[in-house]
Amino acid sequence: MDIFATLADKIIKEQESIIGPIAYEQASKVAGITIDPASHVVTLVGDKKDILGKLVAQYEMLFGRVSIEICKEAVRSIISQVPQDQVPQILL
Repeated sequence: MDIFATLADKIIKEQESIIGPIAYEQASKVAGITIDPASHVVTLVGDKKDILGKLVAQYEMLFGRVSIEICKEAVRSIISQVPQDQVPQILL
């Protein structure tokens, strides 16, 4: 799994711990994200920076600003592995 898929996976799992299976339902609405229904393996196809930003925005649209902070916390330990210019603005 590449770093962007890992970031998306961490975000989705953190959201799932709060809102349950709705987290996967909402993530699957984001263009470019594919989630295997059985294994919950996340795959990103396309502009990964854009997709990751849209994933966070999807949660924000439903649950407000606090969901952005939850997403930031979920990826805090590994976000440094992504070049600064490839981190979506919403996660900075």
